[in-house]
Amino acid sequence: MQGKNCIIISALFILMIAPGCAKQQEATINYVGKRPTTGDFFNVDETPLIEINYKAADKISGQLEEILPAGSPITVNVFRIRGSALQTDFAQITTEQVASRIAQKGFAVVADNSKFSTQSADKDGPAPIRCTLAGAYTVGPELIYMTAAITTLDDGEILGSWDWTVPLNGQTRSLLPFNDGGSILPLVNTSGPLPESSNARTSIQPSYAPQQGGIHPGFEQNILE
Repeated sequence: MQGKNCIIISALFILMIAPGCAKQQEATINYVGKRPTTGDFFNVDETPLIEINYKAADKISGQLEEILPAGSPITVNVFRIRGSALQTDFAQITTEQVASRIAQKGFAVVADNSKFSTQSADKDGPAPIRCTLAGAYTVGPELIYMTAAITTLDDGEILGSWDWTVPLNGQTRSLLPFNDGGSILPLVNTSGPLPESSNARTSIQPSYAPQQGGIHPGFEQNILE
């Protein structure tokens, strides 16, 4: 009789816990179905590249307003990956956006500063200063670390600069030469030191920023070291 009672109690216990197990299994299946295991664990920053670069350009141009004489010509050098002469679409677009925004702020962004006079239009005002815009960047696992500056051509003095980050997302990845392993090659200059000859340096200058009398801005020089 006692054994029969034990069997009845065991059967009742199993019937009680069975619905709970079924609900738990259903909840687990529903969760797995709604949350793919291949989805992004963190939200991806999809801020447009132009918006980020315009803000950086605003910071740079804001520093120039009080110190750069009116009419000072600013030539442009394409931004570079640190430690490499590799040119990318990301660098070209970022450079153009920053330069465009600085021009929108009323500064003289030019292709050839030799055509601009260094004499002041106002005899009592300061003479224009020939300058250049240059920048560099490093690609990290999640962010691209940017820096850019406007320096004088005569002595390399930095008149305005800014550091900022760009998210490494779908739009920026499409502008960088990633290989099948997920890295950029070459991240460093694997061909040895850059030649010291003027011809070698000229070959890496963008077409819209020609060399001016063999003068190389210090900021750009540091980028290529």
